[in-house]
Amino acid sequence: METITITYDKVGNTLDVWFSAPKPCLNEEIGGGIIIKKDASGDIIGFEKLNYLKEDNPQEVCSIPLEVAIV
Repeated sequence: METITITYDKVGNTLDVWFSAPKPCLNEEIGGGIIIKKDASGDIIGFEKLNYLKEDNPQEVCSIPLEVAIV
C-alpha cells in the first residue's frame, strides 16, 4: 500500500493530498477550488483543495478537520 501524504498550508489556506510520493505533475482545475494532480500518463496522483478552511484567519488555526474512510 502506498503512503498518502496530506499537508496543510496556513498561508495559502490549501490542503494538499498525494496518493504517492509528491513529484512533478500536471494540474487540472475541475471547479469548486479543487485541482487534480496527474502524472505524465494521465493517472490521478493527488489533489489540492483551495480555501480549505472558511475561518477569517486560517493562520491562527491549531488543528484542521479531516475525515478518513478506508474501504
